[in-house]
Amino acid sequence: MLCRKQFCKKKIKIMTKEEKNYKTGVQPTQEAMEKLATGQATLAEAVGLSREQLYEIAQQGYRLLNSGKLEEARQIYAGLVAANPYDSVFHCHLGAVYWRMGDLEKAFEEYDASLRFNIANVDALAGRGELYLAKGDAKKGIADLRAALENDPEGKHPATVRARALLLSLRNAAQNQPVA
Repeated sequence: MLCRKQFCKKKIKIMTKEEKNYKTGVQPTQEAMEKLATGQATLAEAVGLSREQLYEIAQQGYRLLNSGKLEEARQIYAGLVAANPYDSVFHCHLGAVYWRMGDLEKAFEEYDASLRFNIANVDALAGRGELYLAKGDAKKGIADLRAALENDPEGKHPATVRARALLLSLRNAAQNQPVA
């Protein structure tokens, strides 16, 4: 039996109705399915997955991406995009997976989708900027890399640090190039 002091220290999480339904295997309501069918709810909302639960799944995908298990990471992020197609981060991370897999067209599509939902997503800006540079479109690439820096001037995100390094490299290369 917990004494009063121990009980007060224990954190109690209050679950929403949707979370309880998900954990107990309760099927979505007819109303939830109708909202899904008419575009008023995402798949995640219809089955009762919270934002926190989706981001816990995304963390697994991130670990897989960083450990080189690209196909598994792609499956997780593709599922997250299907569950919540309006989340900029899920599209961005799926783009990063495609980039690492060498599928530059799909990577570009996902970075573009990410930026439609959050134009200030520095990871997507840097990723798309790198893709533009890889495609030979320096003007658009530099614009995206600069936008990433403008949205994260302190360089808190690794993607912004990468964008700054690329811009400096491009500037140095341009200064060292002989004029014709």
